[in-house]
Amino acid sequence: MSALTKKQLTVIDDLFETGGDESAIRQKHKIPQKLWSKWLADKDFADEIAARMESSKRHSQIILSKYVPFAAAKLVQLCESENQETSRKAVLDILNLQAGRKTQDTLQPELPTLDAQTASKLLAALAEENSPNLS
Repeated sequence: MSALTKKQLTVIDDLFETGGDESAIRQKHKIPQKLWSKWLADKDFADEIAARMESSKRHSQIILSKYVPFAAAKLVQLCESENQETSRKAVLDILNLQAGRKTQDTLQPELPTLDAQTASKLLAALAEENSPNLS
């Protein structure tokens, strides 16, 4: 059973449903600042907010993971753009995605592998970026 009151749970529900506007929530529920501060200092209240935040974060990661393959495929397409700047940025974004995957433990699916031609273009774009501009 929860150590929180029904009013505290309602306030937390409203806090998350309205985007976290504490001032508006306090006004709506007629909660003085002193009581609000007391609630925030209460371990059970703070733990409930933290649990809801973690749940929201997990929910958003699941939603975003659905679009990772689409974004990766689009970046690979952009590597072949006629616009060199677009191609260069796409290459860097792919490399950053790969580097980020090695340091994160997320729900993201595997990125597609690159064929030899695309990998060659990636390397050429990187070499061009790192070479001094002679003009």
